[in-house]
Amino acid sequence: MSKRAFIFGFIVIGILIFSLYRAKYGARESAVQIAEIEVQIEDARAAQLDLKAEFSHRSRQEWIEEYARKELGMVPAKAEQFVQSVDLDGRIGPPTLARDPSERTDRGGGND
Repeated sequence: MSKRAFIFGFIVIGILIFSLYRAKYGARESAVQIAEIEVQIEDARAAQLDLKAEFSHRSRQEWIEEYARKELGMVPAKAEQFVQSVDLDGRIGPPTLARDPSERTDRGGGND
């Protein structure tokens, strides 16, 4: 075997060993990154479950009514507050057209 072939073979083997080392190191790095991402996924799933539970609790009619009363000062509507659409003109007056878009009509339901 010639000296050049031996040196060439030695260089090829060195490159293969170095490539194998880099591949193994890259695989180890990827495994660490995958583990970190899996932890993030689990944290996100736990947060999603918490949010679903909170949404379920806050979408209950009882909670909405309690919040409206305590935080917003609202009370349940009284029967006399409900009107049919045909009775609206009698309660608040007929609709009027504004001449200018900046001009507003007051259609408040007041008994002024």
